[in-house]
Amino acid sequence: MRRFLYISPFFPPMTRVGALRPLKFARHLPAFGWAPVVLADLRPEEAVDPRLTGFVPATTTVIHDYGRHARVQAEAVASGEARAPTRPPPPAAAGRPKRARLLRPRRGAEDFNPLGRHAFGIPYALRSARAALEQHSDCEAIVVNADPNAALLVGARLARETGKPLILDLRDPWSRCELRRPLWPRPQRVLVDRLERRAVEAAARVILNTETTRRDYRAHYDDLPAERFACIRNHADPELIAHGHFPPFDRFTVLFLGNFRRFVEGGTVVDALARLRSGGIGPDQLGLAVSGSIPQALRDAAREAGVADMIEDHPFVPYLEVGALMARADLLLSFSHPTAQRIPAKVFDYLVSDRRVAVVADNPELAELVSRAGGASVHPLADAAGLAAALAAAHAEGRGVRVERSAVGIDSRRASERLAVILDQVCG
Repeated sequence: MRRFLYISPFFPPMTRVGALRPLKFARHLPAFGWAPVVLADLRPEEAVDPRLTGFVPATTTVIHDYGRHARVQAEAVASGEARAPTRPPPPAAAGRPKRARLLRPRRGAEDFNPLGRHAFGIPYALRSARAALEQHSDCEAIVVNADPNAALLVGARLARETGKPLILDLRDPWSRCELRRPLWPRPQRVLVDRLERRAVEAAARVILNTETTRRDYRAHYDDLPAERFACIRNHADPELIAHGHFPPFDRFTVLFLGNFRRFVEGGTVVDALARLRSGGIGPDQLGLAVSGSIPQALRDAAREAGVADMIEDHPFVPYLEVGALMARADLLLSFSHPTAQRIPAKVFDYLVSDRRVAVVADNPELAELVSRAGGASVHPLADAAGLAAALAAAHAEGRGVRVERSAVGIDSRRASERLAVILDQVCG
């Protein structure tokens, strides 16, 4: 088995979405001759699910030492003293927010420090990465799972020191992000451009999450070989989510897995529910269950529209049990970012279920993906009328309807095979 150093600050037992992509790779790469040595972080404030570690294969070596507190926290998880998985708290709001804010993202702390808190841990992480390579000298390459984007700098420095080939896996675009870049003050834009170029120039491959983002990066870095940039989308591992059991909902239920938040505000969904109610479909007949957070601004908008009783604040469900929750729903809702650069990770879990799906997005690549899979409708972000019509049609069709779809090409095994091919190429 060939090995590589996987710098992945986010990794199980963390429950955040950024920890799941590397877990899926670790599970399926051995079938193609590769296994990682993972250098991971684990902070005391992180929600964890110790069950996730049971899905890390024996071929994977995990070193919790990316951050200063990682070792101690890993021991706390092993002893059962760490936090259980929880939903993130809703963003704080001062006073009564105006509905217009739903469509107008505002700057947050991350816009002034694009590297986040991990920026201050780069020296420690670099020392730990060096030690990991000394201990596991058979590692042939370095792979970085980002964000946190500070890890890109750790990987680039280590690659220059050791001469080992570097692969950067950007789950989301960094310097080219259409959503966040306009919110950064000019000094932050200049800083990010310089830091990312330093990392990209050190890399043998840069993996982007969508074909749209790959094209954007190829166009921006047109002085570098186009083949340096590859695409491996997010992917689904049905075995991971096939746990738990839930009783049926007591009404036709549209399920939204995830959080309404900045860039995913959900105003169109509220408008669609209001149209349904004015058309005679009330809260006793149809509801929207949200398994993540609902910001106060969205709650206020729902109350003003008279549909607050159609929105159910569903208890948090750990990732391992989302398959059972999806099987309980009548229709799955994906409400996407206002950009074509991203495809929500939940879409891939949706597409390995047998439930109807409604996608709200201005994203041709996403529309093509779900249309090819089947059993889904696609609506522009501003098309409340179209979404309402799709929900009404599904409601008229009845509860518990199952669909057949083709999920070929979106599974974790196929994605891992693509990563193995890249590893083979850069390692010779």
